[in-house]
Amino acid sequence: MSKLSLSASCLLAALASSTSLAQADTINLRLGSGHPIGFLAYTESAHNWFAPELKKRVEERTDHTVNIQELHAGQVAKVTEILEATRDGILDIGFISLIFEPSNAYLQTFTLFLPFNSPDAYMVTDAAKATFKEFPVLSESFERDHNQIYLGGSCLENYGLGTNFAWEAFEDLEGHKIAGAGTNLEWIKGATAVASNLNEAYQSMQSGVYEGYLSAATWWYTFKLNEIAPYFTKTDFGAQYLNAVTINKQTWDRLPPEVQEILAEMGEEWAAVTAEICARNDAEGLKKLSELGVEVTEISDKAQTDWATALQDFPNRMAQELNDRGQPGSGVLNFYMDKVEELGHEWPYRYEIQ
Repeated sequence: MSKLSLSASCLLAALASSTSLAQADTINLRLGSGHPIGFLAYTESAHNWFAPELKKRVEERTDHTVNIQELHAGQVAKVTEILEATRDGILDIGFISLIFEPSNAYLQTFTLFLPFNSPDAYMVTDAAKATFKEFPVLSESFERDHNQIYLGGSCLENYGLGTNFAWEAFEDLEGHKIAGAGTNLEWIKGATAVASNLNEAYQSMQSGVYEGYLSAATWWYTFKLNEIAPYFTKTDFGAQYLNAVTINKQTWDRLPPEVQEILAEMGEEWAAVTAEICARNDAEGLKKLSELGVEVTEISDKAQTDWATALQDFPNRMAQELNDRGQPGSGVLNFYMDKVEELGHEWPYRYEIQ
């Protein structure tokens, strides 16, 4: 039974009564995500590249025209509901933040289980795409379990740590409270971990609920956290591969083969387009923070090694949990670690996964 909002259900009914996928040579598609346009790299690429490029390619290379309706920022589904909305056909094409799907797409968030992964968005993207190719279950499960075709994935920016206090050594975090969300709470060692989200971070830090937050550089000023926490450390927890673009199975089956071909190639290309935005955001984010008066520092090799060593059991624990669910947790994590090393990444602590 769908948990989507009543407004979304009403909109679906209205759309169903007034439009069809294709009338004559016109293809109508509803495309969307749970975040605002441009808030994160994947929604920026969805709006600025995927939607217009899809229309352009279809109309240049086929006899069809395309009408695309974009529905972002919870217009029909929250960030926790995009997978479901695409499954049910409320969205024809969904841009999914998989971090909000711990039950349905836990294996697909494997980069979160490897802290101090590469900060390079291009490297992470290449290694993750190779992992998806090596383990087809990562993409095939979308069709098997969720009535949608996986078209491709993309990155999220490199995670750092913003705080309202200065620190250098890993031991300096002891006695402080650091917040995060979901799986990355497991990265917090030494300090006390506090579950939170960026929407409430400003007030929580201002009132002393916690003193720092795991964040990408751009988010630190987007949420104005620099005003109350003027320290940002480039810890290089790593860029993440946590987004997916999928298409409803019934929508896909009704599309002409030549349009399916275009969507497949665009799903493949979307990763590189988004990686470019992630890399730009990382560089510009640190520069912008410095301009705003934030003290931007880079973690020392010793502090990073000490932190990674404190997390040495975490990746194997996650792999075994996935194995117990009947998923190739050990295989996926070991393959990814080997692949990103081949591309040039050096782990501050080389995790051992059984």
